[in-house]
Amino acid sequence: MSFHPECLGRSYSAPPEILDRERHLAYAAAVTGQDPPPELVRPLACFAAVYLLWPIVPQLFSDQQVGLDLPRLLHGEQEFWFERPLQFGEELTPEGSVTRADERRGMVFLELLCHGRDGRGEAVAHSRSLFLVRGPE
Repeated sequence: MSFHPECLGRSYSAPPEILDRERHLAYAAAVTGQDPPPELVRPLACFAAVYLLWPIVPQLFSDQQVGLDLPRLLHGEQEFWFERPLQFGEELTPEGSVTRADERRGMVFLELLCHGRDGRGEAVAHSRSLFLVRGPE
């Protein structure tokens, strides 16, 4: 597949997801090896990837108008930030867009910026991913 730098600005969206306490409990148990008391579990920042990225990234990776060579793809950087604490039962609608798409020295640099919008349409959670695609050997 051939990379298309004109993909800059392409946007993606997915249906809303509910922040689910049970999914968080299962994640916390898998990470810690023990069942945490449900009253201590809060929406975890590191679990934001499930709500912000998982619905959007497969769309990006399969988009023929982007043309990423997935076997050569590296996950370069990742960051999350929040406008306020999230609550269980809250609905988040993920959306994302390509904010950087260029080729330098045979490598592709692609940045994906994602936002989670609450029920009022306000962006309350964000993520930035930088993907690198190595050139041919």
